Amino acid sequence: MRLLNCRTRTLEYFLEDPPQYAILSHMWETDEITFQLLHDEAVYHESKESWYKIQKSCEQALKDGLEYLWADTLCIDKSSSSELSESINSMFKWYRDSAVCYAYLSDVLPDGKGFEKSRWFSRGWTLQELIAPGELRFYGRYWDFIGLKSTMLDRLHSITAIDPTALQGGNLRLLSVAQKMSWASKRQTTRPEDMAYCLLGIFNISMPMIYGEGSRAFIRLQEQIVREYDDQTLFAWVTKGHKEDDQPTGVFATSPDAFGYSANFYPCQPRWSNEKQFDPITVSNRGVQFFAPARKLDSRDAESLGIGRGYEVFHMQLACKEVGFAMKPRLRAGIYLAKRFGTGNTWSRIRPTQLPPFESWEKYETRGFFALKERSPLQHLVLRGSSSDSTAAFWARTMPTGAWPYRLAFTYPPHCWDEKNNMFRGQHLGTQEPFVLGFRKSVMYDTVDETQDEKSPSSYFLVFLGIKAPEQPQAGEWSKQHTWCQVKYVEQAVLTAKNVDLVIQSLDKGAVTAMSERRGDKQFLCEGDGWILKCYVQLEVVCGQHLFCADIHLRET
Repeated sequence: MRLLNCRTRTLEYFLEDPPQYAILSHMWETDEITFQLLHDEAVYHESKESWYKIQKSCEQALKDGLEYLWADTLCIDKSSSSELSESINSMFKWYRDSAVCYAYLSDVLPDGKGFEKSRWFSRGWTLQELIAPGELRFYGRYWDFIGLKSTMLDRLHSITAIDPTALQGGNLRLLSVAQKMSWASKRQTTRPEDMAYCLLGIFNISMPMIYGEGSRAFIRLQEQIVREYDDQTLFAWVTKGHKEDDQPTGVFATSPDAFGYSANFYPCQPRWSNEKQFDPITVSNRGVQFFAPARKLDSRDAESLGIGRGYEVFHMQLACKEVGFAMKPRLRAGIYLAKRFGTGNTWSRIRPTQLPPFESWEKYETRGFFALKERSPLQHLVLRGSSSDSTAAFWARTMPTGAWPYRLAFTYPPHCWDEKNNMFRGQHLGTQEPFVLGFRKSVMYDTVDETQDEKSPSSYFLVFLGIKAPEQPQAGEWSKQHTWCQVKYVEQAVLTAKNVDLVIQSLDKGAVTAMSERRGDKQFLCEGDGWILKCYVQLEVVCGQHLFCADIHLRET
């Protein structure tokens, strides 16, 4: 641990058993004196505005009989990633072990004017700096004393909503995960990663620092909490209610902001020896695995949640409850889980704006679920489907490229084609209007100056991909049963997305119907001009998301 000697204004390093020290809590300014600048003799420190709080902290520490001071701006060498990681993981302990903490609120005027609205109460890092120290003194802009934490508990609770037990140095394990998350729900950090890192000490968790990962750090924090805490209030969060926030997502929150209304949730396991305990939750690369009582929603209730018909939806119980004046003893929190597009045992949380209460006195079967940790990375690409408002996503995973003579010339309909991802996305067009990939034969020329006239006749391979909507869908099965594909060879024609409808009308409708009614993977071969084109369509799981994958291969006969 590196400390500033208040007398000599030099840094000293202590491997273990540091002397008694004061610690400074403050808000970073634009001209902070850092570890590197302190050793730069060319910098006149006293001329910088930020030196004032260092000077006053040192003077106060000496008055209090302390020779050393710790300040994050000076005592951490941020150019060393290992030292930065160690410091962040140890910071809560350093604040807790300090003899006294000086909280310098530079935006608070004399007589404490503006104390409640100080920016210090909105910063992420100052959360642990408020909770951890045993003795905390507040100072205003001109180092005028405001008060002690121990004598301002009610006032601080009113400002921050932090439980007085925590403010007084009580055991944080007595408080729920959701309650501790709620303390950070209205705070901000300069870097998104720090919104997770500033909570490490409060949860007594260590994890490596990876700056650059953004909000992914908060997902990693929640994974660690699952491993360390038997506390399902971690999943008792809600989004704000905006339309974009009510989309299917994972069971982990994207930020502490989602816990703004979760402070009153507490974990609860069965209390009696003859009651079955909840199985532990595990995290793997497949998702978060739950074994919990769950009630299957009937088709009407499931459809009312806005996911369409033909999908399995469960109301799953969480082992936690909301504690309040109107609480009911056996009412628990719950979440809605819907099976991911297609089949399998991968689930998403739907309607994250709600925590529908679960009546635990009803006897429901315990079921196992693999729930996505976070929103699928492909969710913005793949649309949901049902028999009523069917949408499709066909991914052309492999296509003729390189030295093959046929090149992709057009797609139909053009507005549904995602060129960056080789994917058809959009409203299901029905069996009469499929998605079409048009491959035109390229002509080899003797000179580079020659070009092929796109309006001249050529030969084409046309690949048709479609879904036939079932008349009576079965939950989670329609997408596997009703895909189809066809390939046609067209010789000496000029085809574009504008006139391909003439070819669509000539499709073999009987073959389409027969193929779409057959279970399993679908394939179609077509020969022409000394080449065979084969289209193979199957349902695949990609990043936890079901996609219709089309593999298109060309071979010379």
